[in-house]
Amino acid sequence: MARESRPFRDRNPVTIGAISLAVIAALVFVAFNAQSLPLIGGGTVYRAQFSEAAGLQPDDPVRVAGVKVGKVESLALEDGAVTVEFRVKDAFVGDRSEAAIKIETVLGAKYVALVPRGESELDPDDRIPLERTASPYDVVEAFADLSSTIEDIDTAQ
Repeated sequence: MARESRPFRDRNPVTIGAISLAVIAALVFVAFNAQSLPLIGGGTVYRAQFSEAAGLQPDDPVRVAGVKVGKVESLALEDGAVTVEFRVKDAFVGDRSEAAIKIETVLGAKYVALVPRGESELDPDDRIPLERTASPYDVVEAFADLSSTIEDIDTAQ
């Protein structure tokens, strides 16, 4: 025999409220962690060491041959260098890959340019070492170098 359901007004409002709050809390949790879900976010997190951050920020894009394949997750100072964690989805990152921080816009927005190299995929626990990374030449450094170069010019000659 089928069980008859009662209307909401006849049910315990505390139980209905608790279930509603639990559902809302679960939806908020999923919304804030959407990037880690397999279908929406996903991808693999890799790390690269750079001599300097050069103005790179979390959420800046990661590109392979100009195509956006991921984004920068975080930056941290480790072992006298900047370790950049970035997430890549649907792109090969080999064990001999190279990374460079490049300037995206005239206003100074940056991105990480990856050059995938190697026979096997890079282990996510390994880093792309300093020897295979590059930072952009900073305009402030360029003007500082220009001033020291001008000082060295022998005007009497």
